[in-house]
Amino acid sequence: MIRRLLPVGYAYMVVQGLLAVFLPRQAIKLNARLLLSGYENPGDLEPKQWYVRSTRIAGVGMLVTGLTGLLAGDLVEAPDEELSDVLGDDEPGGDDHQVAESDESV
Repeated sequence: MIRRLLPVGYAYMVVQGLLAVFLPRQAIKLNARLLLSGYENPGDLEPKQWYVRSTRIAGVGMLVTGLTGLLAGDLVEAPDEELSDVLGDDEPGGDDHQVAESDESV
C-alpha cells in the first residue's frame, strides 16, 4: 500500500522544491497562510533575507530528494527470487560457504 503512495509523496516534494527554489517568498507566504490560519493577519508577516535564502536552499534539497525518489522507485522493486539467486542462498538464513581448515604447525 505504501509503495503506491511513495511516488505521490516524491512528486509533492518536487513541486514544493520547485516553488521554493524559484518563488521562495510566495512559498513562504503560502506556508504561513496554511500554518497560521488561526491568526488574524498571517499575510502581513515579512520574512527576513536569510530566511528566504534558507528556503531556497531547502527547496534545492527537496527537489533533489523528490527527483531521486521518483527515478529510483523502479530499482527498489526487486523480487526475492532474483535476490537469492544473486546471493547464492539455497536456504533462508543458511550459509553455503565452507571454511577451509588450515594446517598450521608451530
